Amino acid sequence: MPDHGPHRRQTEQPTTALPAVYLAGPGVFRPDARAHGAALVASCARAGLRGLYPLDADLNPQAHASPTAIARANMALIRQSCAVIADLTPFRGPNVDDGTAFEIGYAHALGLPVFGYASTATPMASYPERVLACGGSMDRVLRDGHATLVDDNGMVVEDFGLPVNLMIATVLGDCGTIFSSAQAAIMALAASLAAQRTP
Repeated sequence: MPDHGPHRRQTEQPTTALPAVYLAGPGVFRPDARAHGAALVASCARAGLRGLYPLDADLNPQAHASPTAIARANMALIRQSCAVIADLTPFRGPNVDDGTAFEIGYAHALGLPVFGYASTATPMASYPERVLACGGSMDRVLRDGHATLVDDNGMVVEDFGLPVNLMIATVLGDCGTIFSSAQAAIMALAASLAAQRTP
C-alpha cells in the first residue's frame, strides 16, 4: 500500500476555479509515485484542468491511514471531480489495475466521463493481444458451435475486438478510445469539456 503520510500537497493551484479531474491509475505504486503524480497534475494545469492525484487526499497526518480511510478519501476526490483520467496500462498481467477498475465504475455510476490511456506501443490492441504480450497462450476451440478463444486453464478469453474488458471499454469517453499517453487523454478531455461549454 502506498505511503499516505504527511507531505506537501501537489495539487495546490493559484485558483480552484479550474475543472477538477481525478487521476486514476497504478502510478501510486511506482517508486517515484509523488514525482509521477506531480507531472500528471502539471499536465492537467497546462490544459486548464485541476488534477486530483490519489496521494494528495486529505488524511490524518498523525497516523498511518487505514485501507478504509484511503478508499474513502479517494472516492471523495472522485466526487469532487467532473471527470476521470484513467491509466489502463496492463498491471501485473494483461488487465487494468483492480483499484483503477473500481474507480472507473464508481465514476461512471456518478455520471462522470472517463478518458483512458495506456503506456504501451499499441494502446488499442485487442484484449487477446494483451494476453499474448504478457506471456499468456491461447487456443481456439469449438464451444456451442462457435470458435472460441480459451486460455491454458480452459477459461474463455474475451474477444470482442476491444482492448480491455467490455465493462470498461464501453464506458470510456471519446468513443471508447484508449489514448497512447496521459497527455493525449488529458487534452482530449479538456477539448470535450470546452465543447460542452460552447453554446
